[in-house]
Amino acid sequence: MLKEVNSKTILLIILVLILFCSVTVNIAAAKQEEKISKNVFIELFLNADCAHCPKAAFCLEELAWSYEPGRVILVEEHIWGDGYDIPQTNERYTWYTGEGVQGTPDVFINGLTERIQGLACCADIDESYLTYQEAIEKELTKTSPVELQAEQAIYGGKIIVQGTLVNKRYSNLHNLLLGGMVYYEGDESELFYVVKDVFDYQDICQLPPMDKRKFSFISSLDLSNLEEDELKKYRIVVFVQDKLTKEILQSFLAN
Repeated sequence: MLKEVNSKTILLIILVLILFCSVTVNIAAAKQEEKISKNVFIELFLNADCAHCPKAAFCLEELAWSYEPGRVILVEEHIWGDGYDIPQTNERYTWYTGEGVQGTPDVFINGLTERIQGLACCADIDESYLTYQEAIEKELTKTSPVELQAEQAIYGGKIIVQGTLVNKRYSNLHNLLLGGMVYYEGDESELFYVVKDVFDYQDICQLPPMDKRKFSFISSLDLSNLEEDELKKYRIVVFVQDKLTKEILQSFLAN
């Protein structure tokens, strides 16, 4: 009887030690995870006939210029047939809103992490600026579970993007979308970052810990007749987005 009790006690002690070691290893691994600063990707959906869109554009353009290049990335996605829109920007707006409230200006900061729909721009412009700035500063304090890098080049009039995506966490990531956009640096407000092309999304069902994926995109735009100075105005932003929550986990302005 004594031997049986001793055996059970020893077995219990071993199980406790295994559990303790497992927890210790997980805590140590979590502490060693590399902290990746999360960039802020701002999508301004607007329409040329919108009365309040110029305020939103002015505030966000000023803010985007005030940060280190690539830390706050602004794109201006025209919608609803205003002559600057493309089918993909309309589709993306519908994907975000579904059957919910729609209207311009509509601002999405890192996807559905933060949405500021219309009202901020109807107030005093200084108040609107502060509203956007507070949302941006909040996102800048966060870290990302992934590292994203990309380079762009133009061959035969086609923009080609190549890059890598790395899961920097010690856990699986699921249901991701890898996407990207081409925007053109125009000469006037509401067109300084106008989106010209949206790449087809690449599904990533699962990204294991520390897994590194290579990716590439080719734009449908034909830029073969443009001069070098004009070509430099076309920029690429790539991003990783949660398919279910629609939160953007990381974005990167291609070099």
